[in-house]
Amino acid sequence: MVRYLFLSSILLVILTSCQTTNSPAPKITPTPFIGSTKVELGDITMYFEAHGAGEPLILLHGGFGSADVWNNQIPIFSEKYYVVAPDSRSQGRTTDSDAPLSYHLMAEDIIHLMDYLGIKSAYIVGWSDGGIIGIDMAIHHPERVKALVAFGANINPQGYQDSFLEYVRNATVEDIKLMVGSKYLEMMPNPERLPIILEKIKTLYLTEPNFTPAELATIKAPTLILDGQDETVIRTDHAQEIENSIPNAKLIILPNAGHDAVIENSEVWNTVVLDFLATQ
Repeated sequence: MVRYLFLSSILLVILTSCQTTNSPAPKITPTPFIGSTKVELGDITMYFEAHGAGEPLILLHGGFGSADVWNNQIPIFSEKYYVVAPDSRSQGRTTDSDAPLSYHLMAEDIIHLMDYLGIKSAYIVGWSDGGIIGIDMAIHHPERVKALVAFGANINPQGYQDSFLEYVRNATVEDIKLMVGSKYLEMMPNPERLPIILEKIKTLYLTEPNFTPAELATIKAPTLILDGQDETVIRTDHAQEIENSIPNAKLIILPNAGHDAVIENSEVWNTVVLDFLATQ
């Protein structure tokens, strides 16, 4: 009887050991993509780059720009955040398509990129057109925007300065080539479409955005409206209109700074943006 109990105890130990050995392995969290690449997203091939680690932060450039405009931000922001910087459709290294250009379409592109990367929500930091794209995302995909920074953005075409609208109406392909430079033209995947892209962007600027007060009132994300005192594109009083239209928005006007403060006043610009994000 004692021998039987002894053998039963050994069998129990063996069975317990087998159960422990066969338990499911712990899930491994995938490593976020780091580097630069292109990905097929619907009707475009989008270029983007990703740096750093931490909470996701997406940098959105302005018109006729690319991820390269963030060279003064990416090294600093990526010390704390997982920074993703795409080229918007029809611009930089991202392809054009036959679809008309709209801010909502470009916002949907960013949502698709977030889905591709497995990003549920992110801090959205946009300059000019990028800020408008961020506002569209905050309206139509509030769950995807943790906080929003919109620098040099507008909510309707009346927010542009008259001199800028005049430039847009009269701009030629040669004007754009001179503005963007040879490096930009070389990175374009379809430079032969520049005349088409220019007409698309002209139409975009002259007719959009058109956010309604009711749409802006639905934004729940903490929002920083940022502009420069020496703006040459957006009316500075328009920035105040945007703050008044978005609940819980905060407005900061940078002294001695203009529409290109991201590049020309990057140290101050970075500090203001990072300080705002740190409180969210």
